[in-house]
Amino acid sequence: MGPPGVAGGAVTTAVGPERYGAVLDHLREVVFETDARGFWTYLNQAWAALTGHPVADSLGRHFLEFMHPDERASTVALFEQVVSGAKDHCHHETRLRTADGSDRWVELRSAALFGPDGVIVAHAGTILDITERHQAHELLAEQARVLELMASGGPVDETLGALAGLLARRCGLVVSVVTLPPPPRPVGPRAAPAASNGGLTALARPDGEVVIRPSTFAPGPLAARRPLDVTELAVHSPTSGARLAVFRLHRDGHTADLPEPEAALVERCVHLAAIAIERRRAEDEARRLALHDPLTGLPNRTLLADRVHQALSRASRRRKRVALLLFDLDHFKIVNDTLGHEAGDRVLRQVALRLGGTLRGSDDTLSRIGGDQFVVVLCDVDAVDGAQRTAHEALGVLSEPLRVDDADLQLEASVGIAASGADAADADDLLRQADVAMRRAKRLGTGQALYDPRSDDQRLRRSNLAVELRRAIAADELVVYYQPKVELAAGRILGVEGLVRWLHPRRGIVMPDEFISVAEASGAIRPLSLWVLQTALADMRRCRDEGMRVSVAVNLSATLLHDSTLPRLIDELLERERTGRAELELEITESAAMADPERAMTAMSRLSAEGIAFSIDDFGTGYSSLAYLKRLPARSIKIDRSFVRGMATDDRDASIVRSAIELAHSLGIGVGAEGVESKRVYRLLEDLRCDYVQGFHLARPMPVGALAAWLRRRGMAA
Repeated sequence: MGPPGVAGGAVTTAVGPERYGAVLDHLREVVFETDARGFWTYLNQAWAALTGHPVADSLGRHFLEFMHPDERASTVALFEQVVSGAKDHCHHETRLRTADGSDRWVELRSAALFGPDGVIVAHAGTILDITERHQAHELLAEQARVLELMASGGPVDETLGALAGLLARRCGLVVSVVTLPPPPRPVGPRAAPAASNGGLTALARPDGEVVIRPSTFAPGPLAARRPLDVTELAVHSPTSGARLAVFRLHRDGHTADLPEPEAALVERCVHLAAIAIERRRAEDEARRLALHDPLTGLPNRTLLADRVHQALSRASRRRKRVALLLFDLDHFKIVNDTLGHEAGDRVLRQVALRLGGTLRGSDDTLSRIGGDQFVVVLCDVDAVDGAQRTAHEALGVLSEPLRVDDADLQLEASVGIAASGADAADADDLLRQADVAMRRAKRLGTGQALYDPRSDDQRLRRSNLAVELRRAIAADELVVYYQPKVELAAGRILGVEGLVRWLHPRRGIVMPDEFISVAEASGAIRPLSLWVLQTALADMRRCRDEGMRVSVAVNLSATLLHDSTLPRLIDELLERERTGRAELELEITESAAMADPERAMTAMSRLSAEGIAFSIDDFGTGYSSLAYLKRLPARSIKIDRSFVRGMATDDRDASIVRSAIELAHSLGIGVGAEGVESKRVYRLLEDLRCDYVQGFHLARPMPVGALAAWLRRRGMAA
């Protein structure tokens, strides 16, 4: 027994500690001592508060008796290191088993005590309860996983399963999420079969088990092993308010309200579920609209491209060809103008039925690509004359009288024919060539025409544009405009982005969207990119010479990123312009990085190691994996303008922007937003703690002279 007035307990040993004062019993931390073998010789009263084991019952027992079974091996290993002399102390996190069988996470610090002969005679230390901190870290990690699933476009069933599992583990309840089927939609003629409207159920238990299965929604609770009290929470659309799903909390015989932290977590999970389901439905609807024509139910241009790609692959294996017939109704505007658009729609449906009757088999495809244009894809064609015969037959069928609203019509059409070969390697080539041939048939009034490469005006124009672009680089017809980037927190100017423009002698200012793809296809992208980089660094040096030091970000093509000579070229340009590496930032689009992520990672890491900063441009459009994003040596991401512009009016865009900012910050990556065109969007991004912004609301892109004046007005001149 301890001396009078001391609540703690100790076993007196020949080399044991002095009697401890009552002050130790007022500490939150457990203070302990064991003998050399690990048997408790002293514990203060914090031990009983932490574990529920009375001090008197614990003294004299080995400390391992109180360890969680899964932690004993690692704890013994640390203990043996101290006993062997490899270490004189240990410090680690572990778990204790309490008197009621539950677990507590603790931080254990222990040091060896030595006798006069240098032999360990005891161990003393402290134990701190860190259960709440550990649970908070686990909760944060689980929430981050759910956000990552949502931001990366993960399957909705996986997201709902993660949310149900999170609630089950944190609240100690059986949790289920049951999605409701979307409302039925009318389907046009010849449409693809409608997808199943069945929902899904995610069922999670406190022990971590999560089961996800298709289901048909039923209003009653799921069957359980024994009767449970069920609380239902409806999940509503954040945009329309429609009911999307139901969360069910299965309580084991009690109905008490959840504590505030758990209740707040439930509310947050319901909100995230609504966003995930709404996003999935929007994606499903987008896929439906993206692949089929709503009027006729036929494949549209997007699905047509996929069908042509498949046909080309099969034809290549079978040593056959693919023919594409593009039909355009002649004078169809007269039908709309005289009979009305509703009658015109009925005519288009009849055209679809008539052309569908000319298909040779299930491998052929009929598509409506817009307006009064239809496309027939003929697979496994031996020669183009077979395609010409099909076109002739189809024109005959279309010309048969058609009665609409008591009016007899006789339709006429022109058809262009293109066949796969050296000049048409993909769907875009075939469709473009068929369009050229169809326009030739209209001009000549022949009904049909076969593609002739000599009449391909578009290809000739692109070829000329590529030649002009190389000349433009040499003739100094290009110019770099600059758009400032502003830090939201402090309002200071972080730098500028260099944006190339082409001052064409005949066409005026040509925007990069019109010539970058030509540059990439023609091989001019390398000299173009180097010219922009060199010009931007020279312009910034001139600003610096006038007392305005500002960094510049330059877009980098994937071609130049993978160029092994790029580091040397950058070094030469920086040295020539007397510019430090910290004043240059390279932007690469998310889609370019994700086209070959491993190579991009290698190239970016090489330059990053030399002090060049990177930013991922157009973030959100390239479907990047967060697994790659956190490995890329990027200083920041720049959220694509398509999400930023809509965030003030579209909750889904706002949620995407919010998730991107939170996830990037959790990875230690800065976040910028482009396309900020209003004060409202600026304030929203400010509230979301976005790091920097650029856009028309702040400043339009401007030539270097105007930039210098703009900077002076903002007091950046020395």
